[in-house]
Amino acid sequence: MTSAYKITDEKPYPLGCYIDYDKSLVVRAVFDGGSKRGITLYRGERGEDDGFVIELPTECKRGNIYSARISGIKDVDGYTQYNLFEDEDYFCDPYAKLVIGLDKFGAEVEDSDIRAKLDNKSLRSDSSTCFDWEGSTSPQTPYEDSFVYLMHVRGFTKSSSSGLSADIRGTFSGIIAKLDYLKSLGVTCIELMPIYEMNELQDSEKRGKVRSAIKGSKALKGSDVIFSRNGSITNKGSLDHKVNFWGYKKGYYFAPRTSYCVDPANAEDEVKNFIKTMHENGIEVVLQFYFEDDESESIIIDALRYWRCTYRVDGFHVKGARLPMRNITKDPLFADVKIWHEWFDYGDIYGGKPVKKRFLAEYNNTFLNSSRKFLKSDDNTAGDFLKVMIANGCDHGVINYICNYEGFRLADLVSFEHKRNEENGENNKDGTDENYSWNCGIEGRTRKKGILDLRNRQIKNILSMLFLAQGTPMIFSGDEFGNSQGGNNNPYCQDNDIGWVDWKALDKNEDLLQYVKFLINMRRTHIMFREPAPFKLMDYISCGYPDFSCHGRDAWRPDFTAQSHVLGLLYCGLYDKKSEDKPFVYVCYNMCWNKSEIALPKLPDGNSWKLISDTACTEVNTDSDDDHAVKNKSDSDKKALDNDKVTLTERSVRIYQSFKDKKDNKRKSSKKK
Repeated sequence: MTSAYKITDEKPYPLGCYIDYDKSLVVRAVFDGGSKRGITLYRGERGEDDGFVIELPTECKRGNIYSARISGIKDVDGYTQYNLFEDEDYFCDPYAKLVIGLDKFGAEVEDSDIRAKLDNKSLRSDSSTCFDWEGSTSPQTPYEDSFVYLMHVRGFTKSSSSGLSADIRGTFSGIIAKLDYLKSLGVTCIELMPIYEMNELQDSEKRGKVRSAIKGSKALKGSDVIFSRNGSITNKGSLDHKVNFWGYKKGYYFAPRTSYCVDPANAEDEVKNFIKTMHENGIEVVLQFYFEDDESESIIIDALRYWRCTYRVDGFHVKGARLPMRNITKDPLFADVKIWHEWFDYGDIYGGKPVKKRFLAEYNNTFLNSSRKFLKSDDNTAGDFLKVMIANGCDHGVINYICNYEGFRLADLVSFEHKRNEENGENNKDGTDENYSWNCGIEGRTRKKGILDLRNRQIKNILSMLFLAQGTPMIFSGDEFGNSQGGNNNPYCQDNDIGWVDWKALDKNEDLLQYVKFLINMRRTHIMFREPAPFKLMDYISCGYPDFSCHGRDAWRPDFTAQSHVLGLLYCGLYDKKSEDKPFVYVCYNMCWNKSEIALPKLPDGNSWKLISDTACTEVNTDSDDDHAVKNKSDSDKKALDNDKVTLTERSVRIYQSFKDKKDNKRKSSKKK
């Protein structure tokens, strides 16, 4: 094909390629070198023609950017796709807004067949393509009121156990279909593992057998109450070219992942509709972005800006070793955007100025490590556990979690002491060896009721730690109802039942889900668990009690010695300005393998303690919204509430709440009359 065209110089920014309103082709692209470079245009819906090649002259070069306006291309409106080339190498534009060829998850695609959609402004008006947000806005929920739900878009609903139709499983529409469930759980923020476009093959430059949901092996399911997968299965097939299921690799950072969409050709609007729907239901959307060490600072900033402006996302969890965090946090476009990272230089970012609203948040393993060690009764852990339970920041948030995408699932944390990653094809050498886990007496699958009950109790114990700590709680999808990965603590390549959420576990572990909802309600009801600022640990309102205090076998005398595994945390309700009753809440942790005594601190006159939750109980009390699992407490337990000390079951958590004595209430009522 020949065409008389004219190339003129063009400003170098913003990067990208498109057909302008005057039917000229604008090309702005980065090239590293080579003797020739340019763009190839393709016609048809699938770009099936041989391509129209345009070489760019060096006169259009500024630095490594070639920028040109090309006019006079014959029938320019017929071109729908393009690729860039440098010498003999063809590649997709990293600034592409929609990538074509990767809509089938895990499919084997040549790099030259991965193309960018060519935006044609001459065939549309701005109003015809403008997505209607219908006035929806970001909820901007404060960190102290937030509950983060981390998920993998495909893994969340891909399993047939999700109960969804096959066409929407593993898509953004699948998440929308589970919206009622997320709202019933109390989720305020969804954090999504990478949703930008990429080639999932681990070694995409090599061609061979592809391991995916279709060609890979399936993990079997078990029927245990907590541990729901039947051990580990060895795949004897080739694992040389695995699918990167998680997606932490270099990708096309401006393009949404088409394989997560019901209609890949309309991916942009589908993602926008997903975010709009979440916003309309009071749920924020935070995206994870992973950038490799050699990624340019320019493309990092540009990508985040694009997603903020185009998709109206609420925040970013930025991952990678070398990131321009100073520039990201100081960018005026992100002044009201949540930014999550392992740490920040607050002095440099804020310059000593007061912070009106917290948008930065630290996201690290400190809470995970300390709570896990305390849970499994390690020595020298009580002090560290107390620190993470009250960790908070005046100028930043703190994201607490006990399980992340990497490491054991919560059900596996109490079922395995050793990882079972043979399925990954790396001789079980991948994944961390520092899980700080305990199998409760038997490794992996078991039918012994005693072991299963203990595992159930341990899950509830550490969930209590998470939701009753200061900061923002985060859980990984499925952990709230005992989803298992069969002991695999690094399922980065498992696009199958191992990596997918098993929704059948929800029916098997309904009591876990109900306990999570109980804890979320406790957190919502009592402001002491979600204070925006750190506790002062003193009686600053002269009420006779500090805002927060720690206790042990004797009141006001916590034990932080090496062998201590018992702590009582007292939250003083008198500091709650919004509550009329202003109840105290006392959370007792006994992570010892034996029964242990703990003191019940004396309350103000006219108040008594009431036991509202005990993880050692197996029966859920549905008679009251405030009470949980205390129906089967013995008479001796109830009488013990009048004494100075109570006996805690081994490895259990109790929650007490103060209430006004009936006599005192009658006295106050008569005074009012």
